[in-house]
Amino acid sequence: MDEITALPKKIMENFEAYCKKHGLSGKHREEKLEQLKKAFEKYKYEPGEAIGVIAAQSISEPATQMSTSPYEKIILKRNGVINIVEIGKFTDAIVEEIGKNIDEWDVSDISSAGIYVPGITEEEKVEWKKILAVSRHKTPKKILKINTFSGRQIIATDSHSFITRRNNKIVPIAGSELTMNDRIPVMKYLPENCIETVNIRDHISSPLKEQYGLLTSTWKSKPVPTTIKLDFYFGWFIGAYLSEGACNGSQISISNIDETFITNAKIFAEKIGLDFKDRKYIGEFGNGRSLIINSAILSKFIISTCGAGSSKKHVPYFAYSAKEEFVSGVLKGYFDGDGNMHSERNLIRVSSNSKELLDGISLLLARFGIFTYKKENKHQSGLLIPYKYAPIFLEKIGSDIPKKKLGLEKMAENTKDYWNNKSQDFTDMISGLDDLLYKVAKKLKYPTRYVNNFTKRQKIGRTALHRYINLFEKIAKEKDIDITQEIKIMRRMFSSDVVWDRIISIEYIKPDFEYVYDLTVEGTETFTTFDGIITHNTMRSYTMASQADRLSKVTHGLPRLIEIFDARKTFEKNMIIYLLEDYNTKDKAKEIASKIKALKMSDIVVYDSIDLVNLQIEMELEKESYKDMVKELLEKHIKDCDVVTRGKNIYIKPKKDNVKNLRKIKSKVMKLHTHGVKGVDNVVVIKEENDWIIQTTGTNLKKILKVDGVDIARTKTNDIYQVYDVLGVEAARNMILNEAKETLDEQGLDVDVRHLMLLADMMTFDGTIKDIGRYGVSGKKASVLARANFEETKKHLVNASFYGEKDKLEGIIENILVGQIAPVGTGMVELAIDMEKMNKMRKPKE
Repeated sequence: MDEITALPKKIMENFEAYCKKHGLSGKHREEKLEQLKKAFEKYKYEPGEAIGVIAAQSISEPATQMSTSPYEKIILKRNGVINIVEIGKFTDAIVEEIGKNIDEWDVSDISSAGIYVPGITEEEKVEWKKILAVSRHKTPKKILKINTFSGRQIIATDSHSFITRRNNKIVPIAGSELTMNDRIPVMKYLPENCIETVNIRDHISSPLKEQYGLLTSTWKSKPVPTTIKLDFYFGWFIGAYLSEGACNGSQISISNIDETFITNAKIFAEKIGLDFKDRKYIGEFGNGRSLIINSAILSKFIISTCGAGSSKKHVPYFAYSAKEEFVSGVLKGYFDGDGNMHSERNLIRVSSNSKELLDGISLLLARFGIFTYKKENKHQSGLLIPYKYAPIFLEKIGSDIPKKKLGLEKMAENTKDYWNNKSQDFTDMISGLDDLLYKVAKKLKYPTRYVNNFTKRQKIGRTALHRYINLFEKIAKEKDIDITQEIKIMRRMFSSDVVWDRIISIEYIKPDFEYVYDLTVEGTETFTTFDGIITHNTMRSYTMASQADRLSKVTHGLPRLIEIFDARKTFEKNMIIYLLEDYNTKDKAKEIASKIKALKMSDIVVYDSIDLVNLQIEMELEKESYKDMVKELLEKHIKDCDVVTRGKNIYIKPKKDNVKNLRKIKSKVMKLHTHGVKGVDNVVVIKEENDWIIQTTGTNLKKILKVDGVDIARTKTNDIYQVYDVLGVEAARNMILNEAKETLDEQGLDVDVRHLMLLADMMTFDGTIKDIGRYGVSGKKASVLARANFEETKKHLVNASFYGEKDKLEGIIENILVGQIAPVGTGMVELAIDMEKMNKMRKPKE
């Protein structure tokens, strides 16, 4: 049995027992097993995960094209290993293999592939989130380039959804709405993910011999371990190579005059059993020293994973997934080689000819919560680390170079009073705090003039926030005032895993690539670029089930707006059922859920077959108590058949002997509704704050409102027509308004509610529900010219000619088109003048 269709042991045991009980063997057994495999594959999913991408609703309008440049690198994790890849190459490979084209978008569902990206949660923490789908579409004529104060950059379409902070919440915002000095999140902490070893052979293409866990290239070559442990000294050696090393394919050279630096390199070489030469010399710039390790295998491995040449070096992929010990070694080796600890300037700095290398070093520093600022000039790239991170750097990374260690210790000493004195940090500012500080100050009767500036400017430095947290807690304790919730929000702001980076430039550029790309991610729908910028995936949403509503397929974003204003009757329908206070318990919620869930015959029949000898249908029911109900149901809906019951078994024999007819009858029988509320296909009970609620797939508002225990005031459906039929047109109008408002609010879009009220009124003013499309309400614009003016001009003119329509030119558009006075303003008034009477009334001249 292949891996895909392998069934769990317990299921196979139950299946074998079933076959034995019913005497199934040979071909019949294999058919049943195949059905079981298909059902298992169809319904299996991982606990706590989204069930998958159901559909990609889309319209090819510029406002929905929310994607990034193909060269944007992203951070991926699969099977515990982190990789850095270009989003274009990653998506192209998937789309070309399993992609589908939907409304000019190439879309691929990869929800079952187990690939994760770092994203931000509502608690402002960075966590690994599963990628549900990848997509691409044609590049628009212009594209947006955004640069931030910390030296980050992202290129995306102007309607790509970014993340910002408003009213103490994480909300999406379109790139076109961003302005200078707005702040977007940049990751400062990468969640730890550990692998312990790396296999050398996986990274060398040339033939190697392996024996007893050792690799050799020739019979004379010194063996190298097949697998090397990712410990401190291996990490240090990688960092030392990235800063002070060179490779030529047969040997590795590490150059530095410091004794400890060379000693660490020797320790690593000895650990893996390699010989080395310690060469001292006088060079062009003074004394020099190099440790040379002769090993073609290790040299090729280093070139393959770390690159060669100062401008082409990069952090090896396995470093991102390694233990903290290895990462600490990499950073110590690198900064001991190329780093500068400026205690007098309170700054840690490093520079390189390779931007990719420094981007990788920046990401490794994020493992310890250290945020870097990136600088570039014509010749080199650089990283700057503010001195407030010196204590973390000293503790987690440190330095073996005496002068550098002393500089670190001085900076760490300088930060002792950093968080408590009136130090200012103008770079690490937190925005979108609403009136939180003002309200707390008011509550504590603390002078609000001290916090008015933060409220007015809507930003506060992390250091200032820390001081106010301590101050407010102290005052609250003295005055015995409860500010627990407010302090909780402030601590969440202070301990967030991101820095809110200020935008310093926004410009449009002309793209030089064919496609732009996007990911669909679970949870808060965010992902992080290699540069650290966290972005939101599109408003052009996919329909998916989250952990909270895994059985209820809820459409969001633009597709939901289309459903509302198109007044669609066919879409993924669902309900949220609230319960009355006396029924608001888990057990009673489950009882009601099981009562309302619709069951068909296929749900209560455990075995069915067609007896070709007696030309009858045989079925075995799940419970014998069902037999009377089932018999009554069959006699009502299946005509010209005899129904006989024996225990759990039901026998259906048509009066006309026909095999083809038997199959039709069986298919019809299995679809018959037996229990529950028709239309409610599935249910799930979840707790939402203090309420136990029932979420459903499918809806039947009329029947649900009659169920005992249901709170009819709060229970709701997303089917406008059911609301209209049960509660009337006013309720339908209110639902259109509320659903549209909620959908726009979810996406962080601020639309004046009066616009939505006007649309809702237009759709329902005559007592029925009408859709609004490109041609007005239900395409009923009376004027032919007005309809032709918008789109598909030829179509409307031809149709009007064919049916002999007349245009009375009563509207504004059609009158402007033909050059007449439009019925607006003074043009709305028609005057007739009797010239004869007017002349008589005029006074004769004397």
